[in-house]
Amino acid sequence: MNNQQSEKCVRTFIDSYYSGDVARMEQCCDDAFVSVTYAPVEIFPHLGLQQSKAWIAKAIQIQHERYSDRRHTIDFVVADETQAATFVQATLTKRSDQRVITLNVGEFFTLRNGRILEHRSLFDTFDLVQQLLGRDLTGEFAARLKNAMRQ
Repeated sequence: MNNQQSEKCVRTFIDSYYSGDVARMEQCCDDAFVSVTYAPVEIFPHLGLQQSKAWIAKAIQIQHERYSDRRHTIDFVVADETQAATFVQATLTKRSDQRVITLNVGEFFTLRNGRILEHRSLFDTFDLVQQLLGRDLTGEFAARLKNAMRQ
């Protein structure tokens, strides 16, 4: 059975991110908050390792600048007093061309005293880049990597 306080904290954190509520999101976080999103920072410079709550406002601002609509569904939450994991389906609408982007995000949390100390997330960055560009890159990459995979 889930720890209700931890589950509520994690759900509030995620809901606040997609709704753009910086203050509410920060309230869920410990003062020593750290976030790590496993994504190429050359493409997504606001992701990667981020230390401090200041990242929250920056990340929300960048998302707001890039996407006119951000929706999400939390498929599940597993939480105890100190750890939680979620699976989120996100739908983003690009501001520049109204293209709808969908991605599945795995998020993992470490909690301390009922607040999020550490947030880790990952998603299929290759798929996201293809959606952002509006074209399939699989064939192009497969041809380039064919020889690299041989010994």
